[in-house]
Amino acid sequence: MGTPAYAPGEQPHADIAARAVGRLAGRHVVFLNWRDLEHPQAGGAELFCQSVAARFAAAGVKVTLLTARPPGLPALADTDGVMVHRGGGAFGVYPSVLRRLARLARSPRGVDAVVDCQNGIPFFSPLVLPAATPVVQVLHHVHQKQFPLFFPGPVARVGQLLEAPGSRWVYRRRPVAAVSPSTRDEARTVLGLPGPRFLVPNGVTPAIVPTDTDTGQAASPTVVCVGRLVPHKRLHLLLEAIPTLAASHPGLVVHLVGDGPDRERLTARAGELGLDQGGPDSGAVLRWHGHTDAATRDTLLASAWLTVNPSHGEGWGLSVLEANALGVPAVAFRVPGLRDAVRDGETGWLLDTPARLAETVDLALAELRDPARAAALRTGARRWAAGFRWEATAALLATVLDAELARAGRRDRRRPDNAVTLVRFPLGRDEPPPRLRRTDLVYRTSLADGGEPPADGAVALLYGASPAQARAALARAGVPGHTARLRPATGTDLLLATGRAWSSDADAHPMDAGWESAASPNIAADR
Repeated sequence: MGTPAYAPGEQPHADIAARAVGRLAGRHVVFLNWRDLEHPQAGGAELFCQSVAARFAAAGVKVTLLTARPPGLPALADTDGVMVHRGGGAFGVYPSVLRRLARLARSPRGVDAVVDCQNGIPFFSPLVLPAATPVVQVLHHVHQKQFPLFFPGPVARVGQLLEAPGSRWVYRRRPVAAVSPSTRDEARTVLGLPGPRFLVPNGVTPAIVPTDTDTGQAASPTVVCVGRLVPHKRLHLLLEAIPTLAASHPGLVVHLVGDGPDRERLTARAGELGLDQGGPDSGAVLRWHGHTDAATRDTLLASAWLTVNPSHGEGWGLSVLEANALGVPAVAFRVPGLRDAVRDGETGWLLDTPARLAETVDLALAELRDPARAAALRTGARRWAAGFRWEATAALLATVLDAELARAGRRDRRRPDNAVTLVRFPLGRDEPPPRLRRTDLVYRTSLADGGEPPADGAVALLYGASPAQARAALARAGVPGHTARLRPATGTDLLLATGRAWSSDADAHPMDAGWESAASPNIAADR
């Protein structure tokens, strides 16, 4: 079904999402992830895993996380109600997790469902589980192009084989929860996964510093980039643009927050370019901060005019959304993940080639000197980021698990979900939403028709349904076909629906403001 029936304003947003998660209460759900948040190399995948797992545990779900064990951390830990079991290193974690998962499956309590988070190399959990045990594969990013950046040729090829044909053979029609429309597309076009694909984007963690004013913004042009220093982030492109930018924008400061294996190479490149560089408290143009605590990171971000992400591809672009939450627009390439996270012209700027990076950042900084334009971009960035909440992320994943548990043991006759249809239809304020499949999304909105005053209405987004199938499903649920308007759903539709479907009418939902009526023509993910 879609959102639960409720009277307008009856429940706050978090309670609606919590009800969806609460359907799993009493179940034993096992999460598999390469690392946990205590790991020294933890990142966005770990934040996703434990933000959702903790909300499951708070709703009465028994949650176990199987992960790697870096030096200095105990084998067992209780984190926010999640039992964390650590074992194995960077690659030894894979056989270690499978051994422990098989043991849990054979235990008296057993395992009701598995959330299998793929970080390039899959865990292949179906190999050690009963065939009827639901497995939902969380896919952050497709790594086919990244393996050669980190490993020698033969090793990279093994990783590519494990990720693509390997995952296709083992997971078969198991559902995929992808964090962005780009990743959802690549699950089919690159990996060839035939199972149903649902969008479950990351939430945005509330910032430590206030987000509703610009009082912390630096007086001089300031760029702040947050993230691990790894080759695929291509931060050297930003370094190479700094001399041109500094000449055009006197007083320019660029802060790099984060650390990683690419730091030495980047520092050397900055030296070759003759950049004035130093530590956090120096007066240099380029300032290296390394890993910082959250408060320091957010204070720096809040001071920024702009963030820049020159990566050649991301699963989603969480660092962009975290900057947006503080009112900081972004410059990024029109590549998977980032083209979903940045709304071109509304929350930042997208570009197509590295040769135009300096030009685009120069244009962005020039636009941000105009107070009215800067205020519009900063407000748009905050609104966009505020639509992605961890409560909704947990509810979306719980809904997919709930649907799989309901059909466990039945023969899988689902066809590839190449079509997704968006339907608009009238719905009175006192009428409950139609009852559809658990994984369909329904939310209330306003319909403007032929210049008439807006009428009460709703939107339904049906995965794996052609327009004809969607019309038939709505008719069975009591929505007359002649009242419905249908069209193929876009990537932007998917993103809007994942947040909007878990909001009550009492919420002044931040992703409204004219964005829901049509997809932006500037978003490359729209198809």
